[in-house]
Amino acid sequence: MKKTACFALAALFAASAAAQESTRPHPADPKVGLPSPTYESALRDYRPYVNPQVRPWREANQEVGKSGGHAGHSRKDDAVDKSAAKPPAAGHGMHEHKGAHK
Repeated sequence: MKKTACFALAALFAASAAAQESTRPHPADPKVGLPSPTYESALRDYRPYVNPQVRPWREANQEVGKSGGHAGHSRKDDAVDKSAAKPPAAGHGMHEHKGAHK
C-alpha cells in the first residue's frame, strides 16, 4: 500500500511539472522584442537641505527644565516614595544557600 501511494504521489508531481509551459522566451532568440528602457532619475525625490530654525539655547533649556528632564531622565522617577521599598528578606544572601562554604 505504501509503495502504491508513493508511486501515485510521484506520478502526480511529475505530471504537474510536465504540464507547466515555459512562458518566457529564450534569451538568445533574436526575434524576441524587448520593452524599451525607461529613464528614471535616482534624484527624482531629492529635496535640498534646508537649515533648521535654531532656537536660543536658554529658551530650549527652560523648556526641558519645565518638562521634568531630558531623554527619559524625568524627575518624576526621583519623586517615587522610596520608603515603600522593602529590604531583602533574611536568608537570601549569597552565603546563606544550602551547601555554602563556611
